[in-house]
Amino acid sequence: MNNKKYNVYLRVIGFLMALVLVAGAVLSFSDDRLNFSGVPLPLNGEIHTEDFESIIDTRKPDDYDSVLEYITLLRAEYSKTLKVFTLGYTERNRAIPLITMGTGEKKALVVAAIHAREHLTTKYIMRCIEDYCFESEKGDGIYGDYNVKDLLSQYTVYIVPCINPDGLEIVLGNQKIKPGVKVSLLTDYKANYNGVDLNRNFPIAWNSIKNGVTSPNSYYFKGYTQGSEKETQALMTLCDKNEFDFLISIHVKGNCIFWGDTYNTNFNAIYNGFATDIATVCGLSLPEPTKKANDYGGGFENWFRHTYTKPGICIELVDNLYEIDPCTNENYKNFEKTVNYDKTKYIIASSLSSTNK
Repeated sequence: MNNKKYNVYLRVIGFLMALVLVAGAVLSFSDDRLNFSGVPLPLNGEIHTEDFESIIDTRKPDDYDSVLEYITLLRAEYSKTLKVFTLGYTERNRAIPLITMGTGEKKALVVAAIHAREHLTTKYIMRCIEDYCFESEKGDGIYGDYNVKDLLSQYTVYIVPCINPDGLEIVLGNQKIKPGVKVSLLTDYKANYNGVDLNRNFPIAWNSIKNGVTSPNSYYFKGYTQGSEKETQALMTLCDKNEFDFLISIHVKGNCIFWGDTYNTNFNAIYNGFATDIATVCGLSLPEPTKKANDYGGGFENWFRHTYTKPGICIELVDNLYEIDPCTNENYKNFEKTVNYDKTKYIIASSLSSTNK
């Protein structure tokens, strides 16, 4: 082989090796694990000690970066119990984190902050994750009346702590509002970046929604087509690929559980029984089934119920008279009292126990 051919040969080999390296990098990320290398410590600057210092700082709201920081630290602390994935990406290309907690074959789904202004629910579920993981890995496994270590050996709980990261950043001021989205008060902002209320975007009685909001808005706009939003599609794909025993969607105001509607009442007795088990433990009320399409149309939990014939509930954590101010630290000054954490911390345990009877 002459020098010219040899040099060409080397270049071809080098090119092929580069392709292998690139392919390897792509394949190594094919499981969609989030990669948060070099992330700084939480704002309170404290990690677990032998006496258990909480990772989650409940004194202030979390922006998107803070949520990722906490997830990184929780994964490092509880590697036996937690895994972290990317569910999908938002309109502004933010990764939507998905956490799995537990190792069991059965599956359940918990989603928070589908409404941007309700980021209190993200803090709530992150606190729950830490408490459950601590008891499961480092405690005796007993959490109230429940053996969470045993429950998490039977179940894997899929948790989306913030399904609406773009909306979260809009409310907290780190993301400009998309031109054309009508906004009166930032404190009312529920939508995603496109001005679509994700809890009106799912394909359930979508055409029956007649609420007068026909263009991008801070709330209630159902979208120009059903299932149009990336966040909506990510949740639908997740549910389609997994056989979840139930869904819990965490919201803020009402201190109740919305468990059924009149779109189809054939299985309402089953759904009511599931919700009753949780309500009894957590001190939440149970309203009558939702009757108006404007209220249940396009709803995530409603779509889940009627698509999979499994319990899908909306839990409202905070008393209906409580003033929610999502743009300040006000609701975090006494976080545990605000969300009635002494009782509501058992929502996941009681739901797993209910379906495991």
